[in-house]
Amino acid sequence: MPSEKAVMKILPNVMENPEEAVLFGGGEGLAPLRLSHLAPGVALPFHIFTAAEGIPGEFVLTWRRDRPLPRKAQDIIWGYFAVAVAGEVLDYLWSRLEEVPAGGGPPEPLKLLADTLLIWTQHFFCHEAARNPQNLAGARKLLTALARGLSASGDAPALVNRLRRHDSGLFSHCFNVSLLALAFSPYLAWEGELGETLALGALLHDLGMMPWAQETFYQTAPLSDQDWEKIKTHPDRGAELLEPLGLPEDVLLMVRQHHESANGSGYPLGLHGDDIHSWARVLRILDSYEAMTSLRPWRPPISERQALRIMASAWIAQSSCDQDYLKRFLAFCQGKERS
Repeated sequence: MPSEKAVMKILPNVMENPEEAVLFGGGEGLAPLRLSHLAPGVALPFHIFTAAEGIPGEFVLTWRRDRPLPRKAQDIIWGYFAVAVAGEVLDYLWSRLEEVPAGGGPPEPLKLLADTLLIWTQHFFCHEAARNPQNLAGARKLLTALARGLSASGDAPALVNRLRRHDSGLFSHCFNVSLLALAFSPYLAWEGELGETLALGALLHDLGMMPWAQETFYQTAPLSDQDWEKIKTHPDRGAELLEPLGLPEDVLLMVRQHHESANGSGYPLGLHGDDIHSWARVLRILDSYEAMTSLRPWRPPISERQALRIMASAWIAQSSCDQDYLKRFLAFCQGKERS
């Protein structure tokens, strides 16, 4: 893991071109990786797969570990790696962060930061041995650097849309919600370490979903009542998995309560209003917005404009979300100055 100074020096050239949509639902056990992050001519410590031409959902082993990546490989844009070796990929990207010169240059600094954080999430969620305070410190460094990049951009909502990932998986969902938390927290005057801790909680909020992630994020049929009862245990399970790591109590409460609703209709305890921790009330909004505007196997994503209409009408009428935080989030999405 690089020093904080090394991570900070890569901050930020704000990207000019919109992010491409990455529609990734096939290839069980594989995850996407931008090939521009890999150093041409240098031996890779992991295999790279690419999508099989003309066969949706199929992948081929294209470059083997311990062999150098040819420069022409970066023309493909996207490769895939086995989630089982996410730790090796993460170590490699940490080394690439060390190599990026101050002031930017290829690979694009914010994309590299964001993709490293996404792979950190995959590693932390999938490997019990990765769940330790040292790894959490690495995530905090990445979040600090990304927060400064968002602040410097002048248009945080637009930059979040460029950095977010558009597949339907659990890891991308948590990563996207964390980006939203980083960008939105200044609207609540929760800057600096406070906002970054909120974003860390957002990144970890669905850890308890791991036993059922494949079934719930990729299935097209409705959940059975039995499955739904299992899913409703994930906030408590996530908090229990995180408790030994020395996280602030605010983060653990945020994870436990992120499906509670202001009107008492949520779970697992059916809490009302101010009985719900303020961070959990914010996360409830960010979590739901991200889910609406992301791809799911049973539906396409809802446009940002349509999501905002639903939030400004149905959500306010139902009183399921904290009204003050909801109105602030709507203002944030619409690019209004914070009050």
